[in-house]
Amino acid sequence: MTDRWVDRYSNVPGCKAAVTDVTREWFEQQLIETVMSALALKNGGKWSMSELGDLWNDTSLTAAVLPRYHIDMNIKRVLGQRLGKVALAA
Repeated sequence: MTDRWVDRYSNVPGCKAAVTDVTREWFEQQLIETVMSALALKNGGKWSMSELGDLWNDTSLTAAVLPRYHIDMNIKRVLGQRLGKVALAA
């Protein structure tokens, strides 16, 4: 996703750093929400620590960020604010 947005903003000098920061920020947000929701299940007495380990393994956390539409829309919005609107391809 980072490469795709860098390509779209290739006419903006130094765009790679901004794109990388914004992309990581939104994927981190999704992962943080996943972990916080898992902790809420534990604190509510619904899940044990061993069950939470299943939610926090690499496969499960990867699955948590597979639906990327909303992440992509937020990245687009933030990059538009920081770097300007992406020029439409001719």
